[in-house]
Amino acid sequence: MFSDLDGTLLDHDGYSFTPAKPALTALAEKGIALVPATSKTLAELDVLMGALGLDGAAIGENGAVIKFADGTIDRAVSRAEIAPALADMPEALRHAMQCFCDMSVDEIAALTGLERAAAALAAKREASEPFLWHGDAAGLADLELALTAYGLQVTQGGRFFHIVPPRDKAAAMQIMLDTYKPRPEAWALGDGPNDVTMLLAADRAALIANHHIATEKLLPHGHGLHLTNREGALGWRDAMAVFLKRDFG
Repeated sequence: MFSDLDGTLLDHDGYSFTPAKPALTALAEKGIALVPATSKTLAELDVLMGALGLDGAAIGENGAVIKFADGTIDRAVSRAEIAPALADMPEALRHAMQCFCDMSVDEIAALTGLERAAAALAAKREASEPFLWHGDAAGLADLELALTAYGLQVTQGGRFFHIVPPRDKAAAMQIMLDTYKPRPEAWALGDGPNDVTMLLAADRAALIANHHIATEKLLPHGHGLHLTNREGALGWRDAMAVFLKRDFG
């Protein structure tokens, strides 16, 4: 099973997963592996997976980084390959971007609500670049066009936009599934626009409510996804109650 973290398994505010603990226990009892598929870095995941009681595979930086169960790491690009795209960006576009590479750890902490140590881990990007966009929709479209010359694109998460390679969460999920014979049934959960392709590619999926972004408007007609009424860890638990046919209260 593949799950986004921020706004999905973790609450947007405070990053708590306490309400999801009964469902996490039920998954473990059934031997269902939970693979985080997130915009977070591997450095962040090393800490979070321990807290969540998880080990093994993970997908980081919106699919740009894959950590397989045996510890092997695959990066679609390096962060150094993104730097020239930023350096060559037209001044008006670059001025409208506030990238992680422009920020101090304290600034990242203030924007995300993370403790300083956790913000330092979030800054350790390997294959993507998060940013805040201070321009308009037309400028964002121009930015996306400019990035195509470098083989890069933009995806939108719950808090930030991200410059990423073309490999998204859905593609990373498929790469991981292809390592299993026979291929297991894939469940997926997420809340943001950067989760939509993964949710639609899964055999069974749930979109967790997100009052920050109307992600459901991006879903095609007849999508078949389960939509939760509650957000964050509570919504994740509600979805797991449906998938596992269990009552978690």
